[in-house]
Amino acid sequence: MPVLLLIPHYPLPQADKDFFKRINPYGFILSIPHHKEMDPNQLRTELEEVLGRKDFLFFLDQEGGSVNRLRNFDTSFYSPAASHYGKLAQKDFDFAVEQARKEGERTGRKLKSYGIDVAFAPVADVIDREDIFRRNRYYAVDPQVSKALADAFAQGLAEAGVVPCYKHFPGFGDKVDSHKTIPVIKADAAEIKKQMKPAFEESKKYGCLMTGHALYTSLDEQNVSTYSPELYRLARKTLGFQGLILTDALNMAAAGGPKINDLGERMNKAFAAGADVVLPFFRTNVPPKVMEEKLRQIDPKYIKRFQRRARFIKHHQQNH
Repeated sequence: MPVLLLIPHYPLPQADKDFFKRINPYGFILSIPHHKEMDPNQLRTELEEVLGRKDFLFFLDQEGGSVNRLRNFDTSFYSPAASHYGKLAQKDFDFAVEQARKEGERTGRKLKSYGIDVAFAPVADVIDREDIFRRNRYYAVDPQVSKALADAFAQGLAEAGVVPCYKHFPGFGDKVDSHKTIPVIKADAAEIKKQMKPAFEESKKYGCLMTGHALYTSLDEQNVSTYSPELYRLARKTLGFQGLILTDALNMAAAGGPKINDLGERMNKAFAAGADVVLPFFRTNVPPKVMEEKLRQIDPKYIKRFQRRARFIKHHQQNH
């Protein structure tokens, strides 16, 4: 099924194993929640037995800085925030780019050692000012510098055998936190296209793209980007992206929040708009029966469409 699921409990209780087997998800997001005793390589072996397949993927949100979930598996692992490289670039651009590539490779090697296939990184969002929420997640205000650094980090990840998943398409950071409210981006359509295309151009090479949750008023005044056909048209037609497009977590306030009453409807709305894979992010106290009930609401036509496209990341993994 075209979903990425969390590992709510570890060791895996039988109820979770049965649930995973019935749903048979595309992959899993690790470290949310954090299980101190979990070894991802051991988990993979367990899930291979549960699912009866080996081609599922492990994903990790690993940017560096404040988004450093590798430390959940190796407490000594430290990786600088994106802004660190932007500051280096102010003094020596070429040195900063090479350092970003090296850190991407170092991060990728560590991810690979834990059997993690895809990193939700780099953050390629374009920003035009410094007063942005969690500014350290963004490389630079200069879009050309930001692009060079993001692409270098992605290159390093790929050199280590990990797929970079560029985010948060189509970019544009904001003062507010989409976990808590809806960012409203007022850039006109021409500006969005002008900035988006170079920022996310390299994502086409790796075949993985994550949407952000924001209201881009010049593209769609009614729908947050994740649920807007205009966003996916921008990715497919304007950017020419042919890989897999994942939503950001659907439990964020900008995507509808953590309540799951209408989650089935929201997932289908994202698929109808053009998403390939959704991240429902169920709370850990939601029973498997309830999670399955919501996931079974996904329209079968979107499942079939996804299964036709699911080769993309594997294909790109083998070629990078």
